[in-house]
Amino acid sequence: MADTITATTEASDASAPAELEGQTYEIIRKRLQHAGGELRAGLAKLNESRKAVFGSIETELIGTERVTTDNNCIPRDLVAIGDRFLFGYNVHVGLRSHVTLADVFSVYRYHERTFESQPLEMLGDEQFQRDFDDLYKYYKETRFARFALRGPHLFMVFRIGKGPADIKTFKWAIDGDRLVYLDNRSDHQFTYPPQHEFAWTKATRDQYRFGVHPHVSIDDRVFVEAVGGDLTVKVENNTDSGEGIYAEDVDNADQTLDDADVQYSIQGNLILMKVLPYQERDYRYLVFNEKIKEVRRIDAIADSCVLLPDDHGLIFPNGYYLQTGEYKTFDLDLTDMMFEKRVRSSNGEDVLFVFFNRLSGTYVLLSYNLISQEVSTPTVCSGYAFFGSGELLTFRHQDEPQKHHALQIWQTPYLDEEYQPHAKTGSMLYKIGNRELVRGMAECNEVLNLLTKDDTYGNLYFDLVKRTGDIVDSYFWIDKEETGNLKPTLVQIRDTAAGAISEFEKVTRARQDTAKRLREVAQSTKAALSTVQSERFEHIDAFVRSLAELRTLRGEIISLRDLRYVDLAHVDRLDKQVSEEADRLAGRCVEFLLQPDSLAPYA
Repeated sequence: MADTITATTEASDASAPAELEGQTYEIIRKRLQHAGGELRAGLAKLNESRKAVFGSIETELIGTERVTTDNNCIPRDLVAIGDRFLFGYNVHVGLRSHVTLADVFSVYRYHERTFESQPLEMLGDEQFQRDFDDLYKYYKETRFARFALRGPHLFMVFRIGKGPADIKTFKWAIDGDRLVYLDNRSDHQFTYPPQHEFAWTKATRDQYRFGVHPHVSIDDRVFVEAVGGDLTVKVENNTDSGEGIYAEDVDNADQTLDDADVQYSIQGNLILMKVLPYQERDYRYLVFNEKIKEVRRIDAIADSCVLLPDDHGLIFPNGYYLQTGEYKTFDLDLTDMMFEKRVRSSNGEDVLFVFFNRLSGTYVLLSYNLISQEVSTPTVCSGYAFFGSGELLTFRHQDEPQKHHALQIWQTPYLDEEYQPHAKTGSMLYKIGNRELVRGMAECNEVLNLLTKDDTYGNLYFDLVKRTGDIVDSYFWIDKEETGNLKPTLVQIRDTAAGAISEFEKVTRARQDTAKRLREVAQSTKAALSTVQSERFEHIDAFVRSLAELRTLRGEIISLRDLRYVDLAHVDRLDKQVSEEADRLAGRCVEFLLQPDSLAPYA
């Protein structure tokens, strides 16, 4: 018992400096959280002032109207031309041998959220009529597929075969609210933008690290291999161990390091990996976040993946991943989606990313807000059209042909310049500019996101110091009263984070020392329990020795509770294991003492 008390007292004395350091660190953390609250309140106030000056348009559903076609049809797409829109569809012509323009297109005028049917004079070009007739005459499987805007040109895309690449296009020039037919020989000009806005780098033998558990080194920041029956990602360059932070099974367990194809792309804190294990047909796509030491498998990247503005992260057809670790996917059940385009709002606050499936004709519209750094609920539709006022028409087609088709009308912030809300030109905020304010507020929100991170986030306090310093140095208006004077709060966060760096190093050392001590006691516990469980106990001295060892060990375990940052749940498990084993051994000892000759050695 005296030994136990002494051990506990020594541990308490040793932990006193660590406890004081920990208290200082906790005070700094609370100061940062308090300053973060002030910054959040200041940003909210600035945002309200910004909206009052420049106006604010939220994305919302404002109505649903119907258009009626002459024949039962399956609609495929629509496109806005001035204040009118073209509606494209496919009609089953039955025994008719001739397909007319009215069997494929209708024109409607959009006025005050209503649709007025218009004649097809917009498509009245004689050469187009001849080319259209020839298309349906010579290609029996011709079907209208979609409209596509490429700069000042409109492409009418028709499928003439079973594959998505079997197409024929008609090219038009957009002249205000008119269409000018150009030709049907521009199929090669109808292209999609790069589906990955970054280059994949193939790992070479120079990056191989051989050993008992070999792996591929990616810039010495993360390590990956597909040997030993699983695909493993490590954060330590340790070839003696096959353990990592992420693992999943591979089809062929008998493969060497050379057999897998490993490609990668480094985007800030994110390292994208494209791995094809031996004898497998499909690549596996992994995203490693160096800051939080996390790996996620995101196979949607295979289809398309583009970069968010201002290096915020990645966006793909069913979700997004930010540099800070925020990750979200939407259950859309869509595959083979291609990146179509991005549309920027005139205020610089929102960016719309459009993805498209060439076979089904399905669009996915993902709107990303730079200030909140979030993607709103996706819009999945079969066709869409934007008007200059920011109003958006969308529809979802039915599998069965019909005459009446519902179109939803949305109000969005994606306006043309001439439709901008009236701004208060005399305001200081107007002189600064909406885009400039949005950019600065977005960077301030990045600081707020960092303040919500646990201190296990890599270089958290260094990042806080750098981000706040960059904002203070980059935006002249950050200390103006009209913008809420955010500078003092940002400076406070910067200075407090700078003070947290040294304190965090002390806390880190204390945590490492505590973890080391816990590992040592856990190993001692494991060894002692193994010895007790294998002992035959044929002599009273064995009982006395083992019970004394368990009592001493339990004293060491109890002393761990006084260490700061100790894993108390782990300590409780160790204490329970030793206590239960001591009780069992005591029971066996009593049974042994009931034997007539149990104390013979002492006699």
